[in-house]
Amino acid sequence: MIILVAAAGVLAALIAPAGSASPSTRAASFSPCDISGKQQQLGASYVNSLKVQGVSCGKAEKVIKAYHQCRHANGGPAGHCPTPVIGFNCKDGTRTGVPNVQYDARAKCRKAANPARRIKSAYTQNT
Repeated sequence: MIILVAAAGVLAALIAPAGSASPSTRAASFSPCDISGKQQQLGASYVNSLKVQGVSCGKAEKVIKAYHQCRHANGGPAGHCPTPVIGFNCKDGTRTGVPNVQYDARAKCRKAANPARRIKSAYTQNT
């Protein structure tokens, strides 16, 4: 009986770590882009940050500018972009701010043909 209990304890110790361990794969991190001096030239009132994964900063700037142009063409400053821009699908996160004055939001874009290519942007839009 003691041997059975000891064997069960050893078996449980061997199985628990394997079953509860998280995968060792780590998602690639985003790299920040230097947009100093360009914050007001990227389509929103102010683009506060731009980060990329698998995309150059130059390409990300073009995508974000096209995204904001699409938003403006589809509802003005508070609009939404219903179509891909330069091969990227973009979505806004929650908008916070002062109604009818301005809002802050984050845009996330993914390359339609390769979802590992991603762009994140935070911006302020005056309405």
